[in-house]
Amino acid sequence: MNVYEICPGVLQIEEDYRVYCALVAGETGAVLWDTGLGKKDLRSFVRQRVGRPCLVLNSHGHADHTGGNRRFPEVRLAREDWPLLGGAPDYALMDLPAGAVFDLGGITAECVSLAGHTPGSRGLLLREKRLLLAGDALDPRLRLPENSLDTLRETLTRAWALPFDAYLTGHGPKPLGKDQVEAHLRHLAELTPDALEPVLVAGVPARRSEWRQGGLRSVFILSGQPAS
Repeated sequence: MNVYEICPGVLQIEEDYRVYCALVAGETGAVLWDTGLGKKDLRSFVRQRVGRPCLVLNSHGHADHTGGNRRFPEVRLAREDWPLLGGAPDYALMDLPAGAVFDLGGITAECVSLAGHTPGSRGLLLREKRLLLAGDALDPRLRLPENSLDTLRETLTRAWALPFDAYLTGHGPKPLGKDQVEAHLRHLAELTPDALEPVLVAGVPARRSEWRQGGLRSVFILSGQPAS
């Protein structure tokens, strides 16, 4: 595993190639954000790194973010995404509602809704760090279900109002600036139905739109199949 310190108390973990999790450690508690594909023993890694209780939270229900859940006795995931797990888990599964706040001792972690990529996509706002852990919900290249643009607009507007300067995604090697959220909002404002071009993504019919301005790029891919 490759491990990067984003700021004091926050590690980004590359569990597999371009599959990232995060470990947030305060003075009294910790959070493991996502468990990757399950190829690496993140439970042992967390035990070695933090000698305090650690919550395990999933940003959303896709397998590349929940594959290591089985190594932990208890995991929290938004109830809306439970069907994406594909069956009854062999660990205790608890809801992760938007608005939940976890006091880690010097770091406050607040769960926020980032619905769009999946119905239950969540973000974790670290207010003291002015950092947002966003899973796949704010990727520069956004995979979305059909008929989800209105939900995306609400999510991006809500995210823009949050007090953070940078955010981490589930498949990006470095923090992104808030201007990426603004790029998505501009893309949405200029998007017309005929701008969505038919494409195939992994053999599945989809529609795609790309927007560029300066050094910013926003891509939307809408598919009738669940995004991954």
